[in-house]
Amino acid sequence: MCFAKILTLHDDSIIISSKKGFYMTSTKEKLLVSATQMFAEHGFDGVSTRDLVAISMVNLCSINYYFGSKKKLYDAVIDNIVDNIKENLITKIDEYKSQNIPATDKITFIISEFFDYLFSNKISNSMVMILFRELLNTNTGEDRIYNEVMEPMKQSFVNLIIDATGTDKQTAYITAQCLFSHPISFRLLQNKEKYSQNFLQKTKQQLVENCKILLKPLKA
Repeated sequence: MCFAKILTLHDDSIIISSKKGFYMTSTKEKLLVSATQMFAEHGFDGVSTRDLVAISMVNLCSINYYFGSKKKLYDAVIDNIVDNIKENLITKIDEYKSQNIPATDKITFIISEFFDYLFSNKISNSMVMILFRELLNTNTGEDRIYNEVMEPMKQSFVNLIIDATGTDKQTAYITAQCLFSHPISFRLLQNKEKYSQNFLQKTKQQLVENCKILLKPLKA
């Protein structure tokens, strides 16, 4: 059976990075795609192995053969999300942070890139849903998204705020939480609000201005 090209614009599918292109060519990839969609919609406990093989149109033994269990299939979905974030967001941020520019500029860049990433075609709608689900309830993913991606990025952000303002660590942490929450809150409402590109652009500009506003009094 020939599967269509994977769409990459919040299409309730998974983005599988491959040098050969974005195509589902194997049973394993079909299971990853279906698992990402179903775990995003129903959570880990709300999906059975029979559900997964039915929507993937593969053999019932395929999950055990390729992954070992439903839990290990979920772990593979989390692995894919972590790799996606590192490849498309963290790498770019790390490269910019290494440049000899003011810390304030690095802070606004990170917020801008984080916002762009959440609304980009580099991460699917289902992946975003699982990302947020894991941040709220980390029992199934064993905190991997938080520990390997979100927390290091936030701590780096806290250090930049301290460098830029000279404020104490607690104040910097609170400021970082406030700034990071804004892109997340807008992305959570995307499916209901259906933002236009013009609205998103203006929102990002306002978030950058909010960064400057929040950082200014900390320098005093």
